[in-house]
Amino acid sequence: MKIEIDKEYLKSLKFWYNAALEKSAEKSKEFYKTFIYGWSLSIYPEDNDILSIFKKAEKSKDYSAMQQLFYTHNKRILTWNLSSGYDHCMAIYTMIPYLCCADYDEIYRAFPSDLPISTNGHSMMVNATALLQCILYKGKYDEENVIAKAEKYILTKNPKWDRAYVGCFFAIIKNDADMLSENLQILCNYHTRQSICGFMKYHCQSAYGILVFAKKNMPKEIFDKVKMPEHKTFDPGYMEWVFNEQFVRQSIYDYKAPFDEFNVVYEMPLPITMVYRPNQNSDNKYLTSFQKKAYYLDVSAMNAQILDYVMECYLGK
Repeated sequence: MKIEIDKEYLKSLKFWYNAALEKSAEKSKEFYKTFIYGWSLSIYPEDNDILSIFKKAEKSKDYSAMQQLFYTHNKRILTWNLSSGYDHCMAIYTMIPYLCCADYDEIYRAFPSDLPISTNGHSMMVNATALLQCILYKGKYDEENVIAKAEKYILTKNPKWDRAYVGCFFAIIKNDADMLSENLQILCNYHTRQSICGFMKYHCQSAYGILVFAKKNMPKEIFDKVKMPEHKTFDPGYMEWVFNEQFVRQSIYDYKAPFDEFNVVYEMPLPITMVYRPNQNSDNKYLTSFQKKAYYLDVSAMNAQILDYVMECYLGK
């Protein structure tokens, strides 16, 4: 499915295109740095035309169209990284929904085996990420410590959705089908209360993505006991379609010159997550010992992967 870019979105793209031209020559690396950054900030799931297309696809059970719409939004979010002051835990919130519309193996690019265990960031994200890392790479990390911290978090008075999110990964590592079922239901029940724009609020992609992850990492006899959530934000038919992995790695938008580079961006693999310790050798007396030891997302190195890919693949440089 391909649609024409609407007027408002086209206006946004032209603005960032001209902003990029003001900074550097067209088609240069600096040009793309500004242009792709601007594209990544373009918020269009609230657009009435897109919402209308989504509702039509949802009503007719056109799961291929739904997947492409989800992919269009999620891939844009995951492509260009912004500094957050956190480590790779940020990816847990965006990568999991991505699993309901893209190839599972991309999770190994978002969470490669050489990453340290997550410790720096929002407590929900850190706990969920650490559990995910232990599940993906059994025996590499201190699993006992990660499980103890996650269990303690689940028992706190943090928001119920946050605790359920961590609870899902806790259930997977414990091979607990009942616990996973219960927490998936909570995610769907509270999904519409989250700060989500446009068509993204109509389906709990986190639940879809977690089920994809669970199916890949739980014994079949246990996963088969997991109950699918019963809620308007969860379509069992779409879930079954996702399990068959018939994905299209394309945006719904028909990007034409001078914006056609974004077709390449949508087809490329995710950047490999990288972290670094910028404060490790700092003599800044105001930094805590944790800040000096902490890892942070290396957004420059990750975004450079995007720029190199576009320059090489599209321009042949």
